[in-house]
Amino acid sequence: MPVVEVDERGFGRYRARSYESLIDYPVEIAPLDACDFSVRGIPHRLAIYGRHHCDFERLKCDLEKICSVHADLFDDLPLERYLFMVTAVGDGYGGLEHRDSTSLMCSRKELPRRGEKSVTKDYRRFLGLCSHEYFHLWNVKRIRPQVLKLAKLDQEAHTSLLWAFEGITSYYDDLALVRSGVIEPKAYLEQLCEIVTRVMRGRGRFRQSVAESSFDAWTRFYKQDENAPNAIVSYYAKGALIAFGLDVTLRTLSSDSVSLDDLMRKLWQEYGKPDIGVPEDGVEKAAGELVDASLDDFFTSCVHGTGELPLAEWFAAMGIGYRLRPATSLSDPGGVPDRPGEPAAEPVPVLGARTRDNRGAAELVTLYENGAAQRAGLAAGDRIIAVDGLQVDADTIHAAIAALSPGREVRVHAFRRDELMTFKLAMQPAEADTCDLWLLDDAEVAGTVLSRRAAWLGRHD
Repeated sequence: MPVVEVDERGFGRYRARSYESLIDYPVEIAPLDACDFSVRGIPHRLAIYGRHHCDFERLKCDLEKICSVHADLFDDLPLERYLFMVTAVGDGYGGLEHRDSTSLMCSRKELPRRGEKSVTKDYRRFLGLCSHEYFHLWNVKRIRPQVLKLAKLDQEAHTSLLWAFEGITSYYDDLALVRSGVIEPKAYLEQLCEIVTRVMRGRGRFRQSVAESSFDAWTRFYKQDENAPNAIVSYYAKGALIAFGLDVTLRTLSSDSVSLDDLMRKLWQEYGKPDIGVPEDGVEKAAGELVDASLDDFFTSCVHGTGELPLAEWFAAMGIGYRLRPATSLSDPGGVPDRPGEPAAEPVPVLGARTRDNRGAAELVTLYENGAAQRAGLAAGDRIIAVDGLQVDADTIHAAIAALSPGREVRVHAFRRDELMTFKLAMQPAEADTCDLWLLDDAEVAGTVLSRRAAWLGRHD
């Protein structure tokens, strides 16, 4: 908040520009550890509450690079100063964007420790969170849907554009890490693999478009039940993949003279900078104007449709190898294979459900449509205690099923409320829903594609 008169501790008088601005400023009064850096001459501060062992010198160096990538993309930084407000806890993750700041929560293990040199997955996750919320100072806080700009605070506001505002932001958050040089292309592809895998494991993508998911955010996305993966799709995750596809489409249609970067700059100049709300068809129209061509087929299929995205085609256009394979374990998010040409492992049987511990039993939380558990007649809330006559719990049930022979039928004992019931479970192999990506060798890729990939990644490949 703009300062009127404060002391060295920050206590004193501030003045907000308006009531809307006033309620947008987060407030924290606590003992805080902080570091300062600048981007384009504008002061930035990161302040942490909670116990930690953060290497501030490393963190501010990395954040300066990442924030600079975003500012360079828009060629503008509409700030007087910016604050990253961080709460470090044992186990937590999340962030909320504000016009001139962001309020973040992270696990303290995600902060860089003194003496560490590599960018661990935990640290990469925190940097991605910072990058995501910082990108929002343009895309959401200033470039924003018209219905949100006009929204009343005592009622829900519905827009079909959250796929663009959260999805595009989710695309750029990790892309900025590789463009800044903070992570290598391999690490970035690992992040992309996780997003693809997350989308492919949800049946809801066949039932709900990202435009519908955006519009129904209040009533469905933020009120999920046990059937959510079968009924809805995330406008964050699938939106990020659509943003990637739109980037590829703009590049290929324009012979690489235009990209999603140009679309974001156009939206900034036409809507964000003059503070004009984006109409519901504004993103689609702006994209078409950039290439002087209709993109109706792209938006009808990808944004308003529920078919599979042409991911193989998009990745090939960027010189990236792509395949889907069965997961090797519950925690397998996909990744960059050491030997891409080798065949994937044979699929093992899976339960087709998510479980959690409940008094020593494996309670079913979510059953995937047409999975083994659902076909057997099991339901969410059932507590499985034995498979094939042997005791299981939440920690052992998935390994026990994976060890069985595909196609075999076994007895499962479970409590439904207080009644012990028996089910016949037919073993089903894991689906090919886990993503692998890798950089194709230069010899396999046309020169134009190599140049496109280099421009996309910031010339780090």
